[in-house]
Amino acid sequence: MTDAEAEATFCAVRWSTTNGEAVCSHCGSRTVYACRRPSGAPRWRCKDCGKDFTITSGTLFASRKRPLRDYLAAIAIFCNEVKGKSMLAMSRDLGLSYKASFVLAHKLREAMAEEMKGRTIGDDRPEAEVDGAYFGGYVRPANLKEDRVDRRLAENKSGKRQVVVVIRERGGETLPACSHRKARPCRGCAIASRKAPCCMPTKAQPGTTCTRASR
Repeated sequence: MTDAEAEATFCAVRWSTTNGEAVCSHCGSRTVYACRRPSGAPRWRCKDCGKDFTITSGTLFASRKRPLRDYLAAIAIFCNEVKGKSMLAMSRDLGLSYKASFVLAHKLREAMAEEMKGRTIGDDRPEAEVDGAYFGGYVRPANLKEDRVDRRLAENKSGKRQVVVVIRERGGETLPACSHRKARPCRGCAIASRKAPCCMPTKAQPGTTCTRASR
């Protein structure tokens, strides 16, 4: 992919509502004109507020150091992996250091979390199913039997266990939420804040993955 193709693809993805036409990241005006940098990097200037902005202004990729094709490749590699992507493998694929690929992957995760923030389900489908699972917080037992403790007791737990709650419309969208294991009231508030008033969580039928909707 050439620089022009990467630039056109990035514009089409970011400003999809305007078919790739630049929109001011400061005031939201569409009356802008191109004024590239002396190095040839894309830049626009707004006629309303008079401020300059680039293709990555107002995003997590602002003040970037890498070419646009590297970010597009990182997004494709990160999203196409079924079981996650190792940062060592991504650093080899993109020719980056481990630290750079690690920071880039966390930027992508932050962008995904920002997109899910404030989203609700149940607007067009009145039924949803809720289920959850616990992850992390495993305490490795001691090698010697006399040094082992009862890991079922609260004082012997690590306190790092998280619960992931997923709300799914029947035949529609899926919305995940993560909270601490001890925050049981907060989990109920999280479910209530993510569903529409007309949406009622129901218990799943036998054979489905939802078994805790009524709890």
